[in-house]
Amino acid sequence: MLAHKPLRRADIVASSAMIGLGGIVVYGATRMPWSSTVTGSSDQWYVSPGLFPAVIGVLLIVFNLRVLVTAIKEGGCEGLWSSTVGWFGRLPQNRPVQRVLLITLLMSIYVFAAVGRVNFLLASGGFLFLTIALFWWGDGEGKLGKKIFVTFAVSAGVPFVFTYLFHVFLYVPMP
Repeated sequence: MLAHKPLRRADIVASSAMIGLGGIVVYGATRMPWSSTVTGSSDQWYVSPGLFPAVIGVLLIVFNLRVLVTAIKEGGCEGLWSSTVGWFGRLPQNRPVQRVLLITLLMSIYVFAAVGRVNFLLASGGFLFLTIALFWWGDGEGKLGKKIFVTFAVSAGVPFVFTYLFHVFLYVPMP
């Protein structure tokens, strides 16, 4: 766990990001319909599709404002700029953060570029193969040939199994 001051600086950064996310969610909710098309009535706002995301966005903002205020009161602003600049300066040597950024990039490509445009089984299998290859093959443990076989088996089998389970048992068609 971080010491008190660095923890409060992290609280300022994280709560500010979450307040921004809450704002984006509220904005997205305002662009949704605020009248119910399910019941056929236009005066029942409490069953509108935009209500739930709006409530979630407002709760994100309110709760993170509380964290932000506490962090500022407890001195989280002291040294915030220099520690942030230092963190970005050490980023080329910070392997765990690089891994997080890489998996975030891979997941974003999978969700926003592949699913819906490429066959679901191919997109999921390719994502699994690439992710496993990047994060497992280079660890130096075990034989590479066995790792390649396991990677192919997992990346081919898991999408088929999940598609089958969702379709047959849960009656949820996969894309």
